[in-house]
Amino acid sequence: MSVGKAGAVNVEILLDGKHVPDGHHMSFVIDRDMNQPDMAAIVLTNQNHMYSALKIAASVEVQIGHEKTSIYKGEIVGLEPMYKAGEKAKIVIRAMNKLHLLLRKRKSLTFTDKSDQQILSAVVGDAGLSLDWKHDKSITYKHVYQHNQTDLEFLRTRAARMGCHVWCVDTKVFCKQPDLSNDSGIALTVQDDVGEGESLRAFTPRLSSAPILKKVTVKGWNPETKELITGSAEAQSSPLGSQNAAAGSNAHGKDETFTVDHPIWSKEEADALAKAKLTDLSLNHLTGEAEAVGDPKFDLGNTVKITVNTNDKNDVFNGKYYVMGITHRNTPAKGKDGGYVTTLRLARDAQKGS
Repeated sequence: MSVGKAGAVNVEILLDGKHVPDGHHMSFVIDRDMNQPDMAAIVLTNQNHMYSALKIAASVEVQIGHEKTSIYKGEIVGLEPMYKAGEKAKIVIRAMNKLHLLLRKRKSLTFTDKSDQQILSAVVGDAGLSLDWKHDKSITYKHVYQHNQTDLEFLRTRAARMGCHVWCVDTKVFCKQPDLSNDSGIALTVQDDVGEGESLRAFTPRLSSAPILKKVTVKGWNPETKELITGSAEAQSSPLGSQNAAAGSNAHGKDETFTVDHPIWSKEEADALAKAKLTDLSLNHLTGEAEAVGDPKFDLGNTVKITVNTNDKNDVFNGKYYVMGITHRNTPAKGKDGGYVTTLRLARDAQKGS
């Protein structure tokens, strides 16, 4: 789908597999964020109470453009009819993607001699979902406990421990280390007037040195061998820029820290935990929101290139950003705030081009 000025766009909404007539759709907002279920609020006209009879847990899909590109798949979790004298009846359909199934009950389980991939495959499998796991380490643990946690709490805890981000599309749960070289090929430029092409409507970045460290050391104690275990990770170069967050923070990026709050059984595990902690902190160096004319090809877990200063490619805010969250919004096209708009929540661990 080509991107132009935000305005009228072809929208297909399927409820329980059935198409919603074009005249019934009023607006929608779809929120997608790492580590959370995707949520949708769809507003339809509700003459003769026709949508009040929809069943909870019925499927929901939103497609965009003449290519009918799917930007959301989930299921109904709530219905909110609205009646007002003198106005057409409306209804808000609340939906969440299937990741919400991992929130519905608490469990206490023990996993023995299994890796994170094996453990989390079993966890999401209980909800009828599959796991797409990617990490450069495969560590087998003697004992892992899920103690009075929902499956999503447990999944996010295990993922964060190893530096993985979690998101879900349809029935597949992605649990992956951030791939900062995963280039979407999308380039956005700040312009005074948004015309044809992939241009930004607004961009509000934030630069901070507060969370930035040069090195993280993880220490633990092996109760069987009675040995101290130490692992570490130091700031490295990034695909998102020629100057990493530690270097870009100048004197504020020279500090080191250590952590002892994880049970650890090997140096390999300690190194992985240290790298995860450092990566998570570094991605808070440059954050921000970008509002662009809507397009379904924006996706979680890849990068987009943003240019705010065309005269200096090394401008601190120029470069590639990692997509941590997306909001798709389609409202009646009245003025500059109407139509189909996509807001990106971005993170970056580097400066100076990309």
